[in-house]
Amino acid sequence: MASREMLSPEGRESCKASAEPDAIRDMEKVMHKTMIIRHTTRCGLLLAVCISMLSIAPKSRAGPQQIAAPAGTAAADQAFREVAASNYAGAIRDFQKALAADPMNSDWRKALGFADLAAGFPEDAAAEFKQVYAKHPEDFGLALQLGYVSLQLHRNEEAEKYFQIVAQGAGPELSATARKELAALQASQLSDRKQRGYDLLAQHRDNDAIQVFEAVHGDDPSDVSVVLQLGYLYAAAGRAAEARKMFSSAERDADPKIAAQGAAGLATLRRDTKPWFATFYAAPFYQSRFSNEINPANAELGWRPSRYFEPYLGVRFNRDVRSQAGTLPQIYSDNSVVFSVGVQSNLANTGIVVYAEAGTAVHLTSERPRARSDYRVGAVWSRAWGTELFSPAAAGRSVSLTGSAYADAGFYSRYDRNVIGNVQLREGIDLPTSRVLPMQLLAGVNLVKDSNGDFYNNIVEVGPVLRIAPLRHVPSLAIEAQYMRGFYYIHDPTNPYGPRYGDFRLFLIWSKMF
Repeated sequence: MASREMLSPEGRESCKASAEPDAIRDMEKVMHKTMIIRHTTRCGLLLAVCISMLSIAPKSRAGPQQIAAPAGTAAADQAFREVAASNYAGAIRDFQKALAADPMNSDWRKALGFADLAAGFPEDAAAEFKQVYAKHPEDFGLALQLGYVSLQLHRNEEAEKYFQIVAQGAGPELSATARKELAALQASQLSDRKQRGYDLLAQHRDNDAIQVFEAVHGDDPSDVSVVLQLGYLYAAAGRAAEARKMFSSAERDADPKIAAQGAAGLATLRRDTKPWFATFYAAPFYQSRFSNEINPANAELGWRPSRYFEPYLGVRFNRDVRSQAGTLPQIYSDNSVVFSVGVQSNLANTGIVVYAEAGTAVHLTSERPRARSDYRVGAVWSRAWGTELFSPAAAGRSVSLTGSAYADAGFYSRYDRNVIGNVQLREGIDLPTSRVLPMQLLAGVNLVKDSNGDFYNNIVEVGPVLRIAPLRHVPSLAIEAQYMRGFYYIHDPTNPYGPRYGDFRLFLIWSKMF
């Protein structure tokens, strides 16, 4: 057997209190106690090991020997004394001498295993315990100890085997302990398998991830996080019936947050599996900087033969109350209605929608010409996190984090063939008013950049945002108040407004996907 190093001074101190020769007790009870405290501190473990080994010591040591001692007894006695003194290296050496003289002595071999364990050699301890257990399969206390040592060596299959043996054959106390360890081991294995599934998702190996999560779900159908994950994966893979089953199960969960996620998944699935789609968005707002009201609205009606190919008809409307054409035109926004035909594609697992449109813009002021062609190509991306403005998950919470990001970029033929990009970031909290009036207080950042260098398309804005859901039965309706401090980061001598500005805006926003 390989040589072992001495235990640390701290370990030696741990067993001195147990070195009483009268501490001999029944081996099975002591071993059971030893095994139960495997998750305690090292001091407690070493103390248990010492007691276990002392209990193995031959009772003949308590009095004068009447007959000739078996071969190796002197070395074994010395080993037990070294255990009492926490000299595990010496104990291991002397137990080996004793076993060289009497290899069939199971008590000494078991004691050697405990000495190995106390000295920090679980591999050697397992080897000694297995030799003893092979001769004494009725020793359920030792089987339980082998389960613990196997866990320490990360041999989970071996540990499960020994715990199963004890759970099925031992008395009530030991079998209850083994069943508890089996449950903990199985929970740990499930957690490891779930993490494997998430790792596969990170590697974009969705089909492999589905197989892993299906296996986990089969072993633990109550894990709603796996149920939801399978719903998302099935939906992304076009397996609508299976996705619907997963989301329906989550929707019935007692946790309102899980139920809300399940309901949202079902709603998205219904929308994505319909052969047609329709969207509407309107956000009229007041702008203090120009004492102006602007009224934008967009609508689309389309056909969905595939999520990657969705042709549609579109209408874009925009009109403010101050812009006017004529001899001295004053234009504050794009006052037009655009009728278009387009096609869009949802890029899988990215949240990005790319689109292309061809249409005609009709000016709503007396600009000439009254109608112009309008071609645009672009991409839109958005993402939200945390608690939504109107969500059952927010009810009853004092404060919760929330946020969103939006970005779009596009080429616009009608705006002098310009490319314009826009980014909006929001981060903040849900206020503790969700039961009565859902509200969010956010920090907002707006960035606009274009390719033509127009000063009004190159701005940075920062400021607070207050968002309110005024009607509980219309969660898609929101009121938003903003105060933005902004500046134009392109110097243009034709800019009549100066490089910096402040602007209060009040929005009424309604959006709906049918």
